Amino acid sequence: MDVREDADRFQRLERTLEQLQENVRQLGAIASSFHPLSQEPLNERLHTLISGLQELDALKNHFGDVKVPLALLDCVNEGKNPNVFERDTLRKVETMNAEMNGKIEVYKKFQSLLLFENGAEMPREVELYLQARPHICAALTDAQPERASEEEAKKFDSGCS
Repeated sequence: MDVREDADRFQRLERTLEQLQENVRQLGAIASSFHPLSQEPLNERLHTLISGLQELDALKNHFGDVKVPLALLDCVNEGKNPNVFERDTLRKVETMNAEMNGKIEVYKKFQSLLLFENGAEMPREVELYLQARPHICAALTDAQPERASEEEAKKFDSGCS
């Protein structure tokens, strides 16, 4: 489904809902001041309401792919602006993203430190390990531990060559 068809289906839904809302408003006005002469207009509005609900029922098949979070519906039911929900959700995602990026950095530094420490005890094995996995050398050169001396860094770099 292209963008234009997607926009059209939402515009049609919005138009149908607005018509239903207006019809219900008029129906309420007729019913609130009902007298015998109002019967015919009341019947017409009821039939229009039924037709609008049938159209709305037919439209539901075009929105099977749309997922609305229940928390958003709760927000709207409480009378809050849906943009508040969006803003709060984006803030939560940004926070979670920052936490995850921090964890990734910690694991990279741990991996680097582990290789340095293992390299001090088993230099040949670490060199073979790094030669077998050259992608690790590229990733670890960015995450070398701060406490590595220049001599340890040279050993590490020679293992990555």
